[in-house]
Amino acid sequence: MLVRSFGIVLIALAALAALPRSQAQHSPFGDITLIASPSTFTGACPAHLRFEGRVHVNVHPMTFNYHFERSDGAKTGDKVVHVTRAKGDVYVVTDRWQLGAKGQHHQVWEKLVVASGDTKAESNQASAEVTCN
Repeated sequence: MLVRSFGIVLIALAALAALPRSQAQHSPFGDITLIASPSTFTGACPAHLRFEGRVHVNVHPMTFNYHFERSDGAKTGDKVVHVTRAKGDVYVVTDRWQLGAKGQHHQVWEKLVVASGDTKAESNQASAEVTCN
């Protein structure tokens, strides 16, 4: 019985190894992160927020498009990056958002969306809180 069970386990492991790898394992992108600066603002408005994204690429050469999406529904136009350097590169992309007027309070976010070929990926949502005096 033990030998038969062991044989079944080996067959199952071989079948799993033969399955195609997921698209994520073949993604041209590594980590995609976004931070807001400042993440908290209190003062005279309008506030000037800066969002900095980092796109780690796994392959070269390649081309990818990116844009930013905001909590208010706005979306920037697509921009194109041509990757020509070796693997492991990190590309820094930025967006700026000016908002708020006296007496207003806002909790906002942005995310970075990247695409290359059929692969699309998103960053975290980078949040900011704005309190206007």
